[in-house]
Amino acid sequence: MYDVTIIGAGASGVMCALALKEKNKNLKVLLLEKNDKLGKKLSITGNGRCNLGNINTDISNFNSDSNLSDFKNVLEVDNFDFLNVLDNTDDVESYYDYLIRCGVLITKEKDYLYPYSMQAITVCKSFERCLNCLNIDIKYNYDVLKVSKNKDVFTINDDIKSKVVVVATGGKSYPKTGSTGFGYNVLKSFGHTITDLYPSLTKLKTNYKYIKDLQGVRVNAKTSLSVNEKIERKEEGQVQFTSDALSGICIFNLSRNVKKYLNQNKTVKIIMNLVPDYSGLELQSYINYFPSYKLQDALSCIINNKLAKVITKELKLDNKLVKELTKNELEEICFNVKNMSFNITDTGDFNTAQVTSGGAPLNEFTKNLESTKCKGLYAIGEVLDVDGKCGGYNLSWAFTSALIVSDGINKCFK
Repeated sequence: MYDVTIIGAGASGVMCALALKEKNKNLKVLLLEKNDKLGKKLSITGNGRCNLGNINTDISNFNSDSNLSDFKNVLEVDNFDFLNVLDNTDDVESYYDYLIRCGVLITKEKDYLYPYSMQAITVCKSFERCLNCLNIDIKYNYDVLKVSKNKDVFTINDDIKSKVVVVATGGKSYPKTGSTGFGYNVLKSFGHTITDLYPSLTKLKTNYKYIKDLQGVRVNAKTSLSVNEKIERKEEGQVQFTSDALSGICIFNLSRNVKKYLNQNKTVKIIMNLVPDYSGLELQSYINYFPSYKLQDALSCIINNKLAKVITKELKLDNKLVKELTKNELEEICFNVKNMSFNITDTGDFNTAQVTSGGAPLNEFTKNLESTKCKGLYAIGEVLDVDGKCGGYNLSWAFTSALIVSDGINKCFK
């Protein structure tokens, strides 16, 4: 009989196990992992560099169909800063403290936090060593098929007994790493509802006529998400063009609800301001400095040459000299530079999406993330209806939701 069994040895599951055992050496803790090693998804985050968190933990960087403000108020904090809200005692620690004690020194790059080694593999290896040192049992290649409860005891696959179960299975993104969405089924079997699930932090596919001509282009732009001709969200940063889609952090952060909008037959567009630092009139004035240039060449003085080529081609002005442009044509070209529009037809799927949007609603859990449907059942990380922007926010939620749960469980075993 185990005191606590954690399903999933990813970022949240491992952190939960370490925090439980560190504060209560007598707890019998078991980690179950369907892969042959822990942290398979963790090992590829941040392009293998492992973006562990972000110094900006404001609530605006997180998304949910649940009311995050209500959840924040339950935690009695001034910000969505999960790093310092586990309880009101003097020994509250952030996940940074745990990482450092595990042998993961942290460094900062802009607002992003990384292991000093800049290698995700060192984080995973450090976790393995700490699990061994704390005598935490871990079963690899173990596929959980069902979880049930009789009286006060949970049974997993008819062979593991436990007083407490923590669902740390992740969402549906990157299923090759083991995130198949099974945790949602576990929670549903105990009466929880699961919101609609969509791929998030993913590319946006477009039917833009000249998209293949832009493959490989990278540009910094102010970018807006338009839904039925209304601007829903804005982001600023680098956009990357592929043969059939828009990509890059800027696009990923706009992608969260796009699949839902498309399923509702709404018109979705991405609108880019390619020259946000200059007004349309300033652009017109600059282009007019080069009357004998072809328009495409004059425009190439301002923006990427491939972009200049497709914009002038789309407006059928590619063969005109600047001095041949009418006032309306010059205004039109500058408008398009500052409002380049891409019709969005689809998103990337769960195979390429970084996270899952949706999950188990927060209002079905206590402030310690214990199920209100079944005592002793907890959920952490991506299986819950919380997801963050690019920049370490999702790992931050994984780690700190694990600490919230470990704190609640340890209080029960005192």
